[in-house]
Order: sequence, then structure tokens, then C-alpha cells
Amino acid sequence: MRKSKKYQRPVRPLNVSSLMGGVTREYGKDGNEYKVHHITHAAKEYICPSCQGVIFVGESHEVVWNEGHFMGVTEGQNRRRHWHTHCWVHRGRAL
Repeated sequence: MRKSKKYQRPVRPLNVSSLMGGVTREYGKDGNEYKVHHITHAAKEYICPSCQGVIFVGESHEVVWNEGHFMGVTEGQNRRRHWHTHCWVHRGRAL
């Protein structure tokens, strides 16, 4: 009987981003942890909370939420917002 070679191969490191479904963690200047999910094509139009500009259908952007909300994780997820990528990256700074 042949022995499998899969146990002889080097172990692949885990892809943490893939395990989290493409969601990354970022920390704001306020010390809060935010979950950030990059969307490549918007399904509908959204208003960016930073610049009040429109995120058009098909435009890539970020969906951001804070699960540390005082009303609980579900409320934090319900308060998620869609941001332009450059607005999220430069939040809190004058452009």
C-alpha cells in the first residue's frame, strides 16, 4: 500500500483574510476596532458618511462596522456604512 505524501509537504500558512470572509480588522484613532469589507462592485447607490458623495452602482468601496457597540454586536452590524475607499483611508484627516 502506497503511503500518502501529503504529510511530507510543508504546511501552508493560513489565509486569515479568507477565513474571515475577506473582512479585515482596523483600529481607529478613537481606539475602536472596525471590521472592514472591500466590495468590488456596488449593487446599488449609497451615500458616503464622510464626504456625503454618492457611491455609484459598480464602484468599489468599503463596508465598515463596529461590533463593539454598547447595544451589542447585532446593533453594530446594523449600523454598518458604505464608504468611498479613499474617504475611509483618509478619515479624520483634511484632504
